[in-house]
Amino acid sequence: MRSDSSDSDQAASRNPASVDTHEFFLPGAAATGAGVSALLIHGLTGTPYEMRYLGERLAARGVRVRGVKLAGHAGTPEELGAAGYDNWYESVVNGLEELRQFGEPNVAVGQSAGAVLAARLAADQGEAVAGLAMLAPAFFLPTSTTIMLRGMRGVLGSLVERIYLLNPGGSDIHDAAARSIHPSCRLMPLSAPMKLLDLSAVVKPMLARIAQPALVMHARRDHTCPMRKNVDYVMKHLGGAEKRAVELDESYHVISVDSEKERVAGEVIEFVERFRVAPQKRAAG
Repeated sequence: MRSDSSDSDQAASRNPASVDTHEFFLPGAAATGAGVSALLIHGLTGTPYEMRYLGERLAARGVRVRGVKLAGHAGTPEELGAAGYDNWYESVVNGLEELRQFGEPNVAVGQSAGAVLAARLAADQGEAVAGLAMLAPAFFLPTSTTIMLRGMRGVLGSLVERIYLLNPGGSDIHDAAARSIHPSCRLMPLSAPMKLLDLSAVVKPMLARIAQPALVMHARRDHTCPMRKNVDYVMKHLGGAEKRAVELDESYHVISVDSEKERVAGEVIEFVERFRVAPQKRAAG
């Protein structure tokens, strides 16, 4: 399951020798059965790299892990521009189907737009998703950004599909070392964040259908997706009674690789492990 050579081209935009942007599968406790699986979903314009550290920490605790690559990502700007949010979602569904063959509980863990996709998966798939972890969910962008995007769509119409924006600042990460090696798009299709707004509009009404236990983590200093608006909305509208929000003090948006990645990993591991099923129970079932 390898992408084409453009994966490494995108990674090279920051540090040519350091990062792997491919999708990944980590078997965890394969010999005895992991007892639980985690589906990891990266964010808009991101790559599976941003979920790899978390995946490795989960696998070290015996969790089976699948890190998906969303359609159109980790490639060229044109490939990203050509993919729609239903294509992204198809990548997520395919990842879940790969994990379902093991017959164990599956937990969806998404970051940013990946968190919105994970919520859609939990609402659509019901009991096939045992738990939902949303890291820096992207249901709302800054108000000024949303107004600008909607205004440009109204003025430009279909021309937005042909416009690409420079992204000289890189990813919204507080830790300078992590930011320096983090793969990011040098050119972003203007249509990409517009598709995220459309996806969010589709998924927001679905939150009430999500009865699974949920963990929500967000950084107070997030510049990409304002914490208060996103966390308050999600916690108010999730349908399940069992939900917990964790707020981070130092990180910015990409919390899985930022200053508090250890805490993020610890919280997610604790959440995922609660769904682990013992081998004798699986055999009896």
